[in-house]
Amino acid sequence: MQKFSYHTHTTFSDGHNAIEEMLDQAEKLGWEEIGFSDHLIVHKNIKQSRSYLRWYNSPNNHVYYTDFGKAAADFAVHAENIRRAAQNRKIKVRVGAEVDYFTYQGWDKEFAAFREQTKLDYYISGNHFLQPSAGEILDIKELSLLAAPERENVLRNHFTAICQAIESGIFSFIAHIDYIRKSEFCPDEAFWAEKIQVVDCLQKNTVATELSCKGLRKRGDFYPADKLFREVIRRQIPIVISDDAHRTTELGSEFAKAEDYLQKLGYYNRWSFLKRP
Repeated sequence: MQKFSYHTHTTFSDGHNAIEEMLDQAEKLGWEEIGFSDHLIVHKNIKQSRSYLRWYNSPNNHVYYTDFGKAAADFAVHAENIRRAAQNRKIKVRVGAEVDYFTYQGWDKEFAAFREQTKLDYYISGNHFLQPSAGEILDIKELSLLAAPERENVLRNHFTAICQAIESGIFSFIAHIDYIRKSEFCPDEAFWAEKIQVVDCLQKNTVATELSCKGLRKRGDFYPADKLFREVIRRQIPIVISDDAHRTTELGSEFAKAEDYLQKLGYYNRWSFLKRP
């Protein structure tokens, strides 16, 4: 059984438990290590988005930043809080972030400055939003606002952005590569060529991805879906099991089912920081 997770969230972003509570539970589970990857969502035009009121009125509106400067200051404090809480713990603790990768001009340079300022241990990329055009951002739940031709283009852009994140070389692994299945406009079989392009990009750039148990909790199957995951296997892409835990009870949730699924598939190409020099 995998005894760690690198995809977890605390109350700093949209989690329900504090750092200490998550650490207590990880130690109770007998884990070797844990990584905290609270959301990093920075887009200069968030307030101009057609989805802004939805985000502003959400209980987690504090996770949306319009500039990296404020995000860096907050993450630096958060990282220090985690490292302080990790002192005198037996478990290895890593500080990371789950990053929504945006593609407008200048974003990448600002993100580089953020990394230099905060010195986090690692980054994972998990795109939760859509980019209708350069400098625009839209909530997945509001795809119905777009006419069919524009909607298809936006969904293709989504997969292109994931490939750009992979090619950046920044991320330890890529989270929930078919997260977009949450939308009624992108069922399992839709945009298959674009999904395969993402898998090809993972292989070409030797970047790992996750088998996310959050899908089991939310929709009854893993992220990625079985057909797409078999393409991951066919290309021998390293995988890590993730719980995407937002509360203590979700740490290690459904890991046994994930292990059983991997065993039935005969797939053992696993990625972890523990295996790296």
